[in-house]
Amino acid sequence: MKDQKKISPLISVVMPTFNGEKFIGEAIESILNQTFRDFEFIIVDDGSSDKTEEIVKSFSDIRIIYIKKQENSGISDSLNLGISTARGKYIARMDDDDVSLPMRFEEQLKIFKINSKIIVCGSISYIKKGDRISSLPEHHEDIKLGLLFNNCMLHPSVMILKGPLLRAKYNTDFVPSEDYDLWSRLIWEGEFYNIQKPLLKYRDHIGSETSKRRKEQLLKNVKIGLFMFEKLGLNISLDSPEYIRSYCSHDYSISGYNLKKLIQWFEINKKINKKKNLFKTAEFEIITDRVLKRFVVSYFINRKLNKKLGAFLLLNFKYKGIIFNYYRKK
Repeated sequence: MKDQKKISPLISVVMPTFNGEKFIGEAIESILNQTFRDFEFIIVDDGSSDKTEEIVKSFSDIRIIYIKKQENSGISDSLNLGISTARGKYIARMDDDDVSLPMRFEEQLKIFKINSKIIVCGSISYIKKGDRISSLPEHHEDIKLGLLFNNCMLHPSVMILKGPLLRAKYNTDFVPSEDYDLWSRLIWEGEFYNIQKPLLKYRDHIGSETSKRRKEQLLKNVKIGLFMFEKLGLNISLDSPEYIRSYCSHDYSISGYNLKKLIQWFEINKKINKKKNLFKTAEFEIITDRVLKRFVVSYFINRKLNKKLGAFLLLNFKYKGIIFNYYRKK
C-alpha cells in the first residue's frame, strides 16, 4: 500500500472523446504542457470511427492511459469508467475540443490547499470562437444560488476531489445535462469555487454536442431546477413545478396570464428567502431580477406581434418599463 501511494499521481485527468479527430491533438498537448506534471491522463474513447485512436497513440507520453470502448455508450458512462480507473486524489475534467492553459492545474491545486472545504474548483474561460471571457460566480454561496437557475460551473474547467465524485457519479439519465445534475447533488457535500481568471479556452461551436442537443438539455434542466428549489424549500405551491418548467425549458409559448403568474411566483420566493434566510436578501433579489428580466425580454422577442400586446398589458409597471426600454433602445 505504501508503494502504491508513492506511484499514484496527485491528479487524474479524465477526458472522454468520440470522433474527436478535429481538435483532440490540441487538447492533449495542452494537458501535457501543464506546469504541474504529477498526473495521469485517462482518455476514454467512446467507440470512435475516425482517426481519434491514431492521433492519441501518436503521443508517446507515459502518463497517457488510453481506453477504447467497443460500443458507443455515451459521455456519462465514459466519465464513470475513467473515474473508476483513476488513481489520483483529484479528478481534472477535460473535453476533447478545448484547450487548458499551462498554469491550470497549478492554480487549482492552490485553491484546494488554501481551503480544505472545497471539493470542486472550476474557472472562467476564454470563449474560443472570439475574444470573449465567460462570467461565472466565484464563491460557494453565490454558486449555489446560481445553480437554482442555470449551470454556473464550466464542466471541462473543473477539478474535483475524487472521494465525493466516486460516491455521486454521473447519472446517465441526465445527458446532456450530466454535469449540471452532478453539481446539484455535490453542492450539498462541500464547497465550490470558480477561479476568476481564464484557465481554459472553451470552444463554443455549432458542431459541439451541447449545441446539437440544446433543446433536450433544457428539458433535463427542468428536473434539476425542481430538485434545487425543493431542496431549499423554495418550491412551495402546487403550480411551482409548472413555473420551473417554463423558466428552465425557456418555454416562451406560455400565455401572457401564465407569464404574469410566473413573475408573481418569483416575487413570492423572494419573500420566502428573506423569511428563511437561505441567501443574503440583496444578492437573491439581484440574481432573481436578472434571470427573470432575461426571460421576460426573451419571451417578447420570441412572440408573434399579435400575441405581444395582450401579454404586455398584463405585466406590472416594472416589467412594462423593462420591455418598453428594450424596444426603445432597438
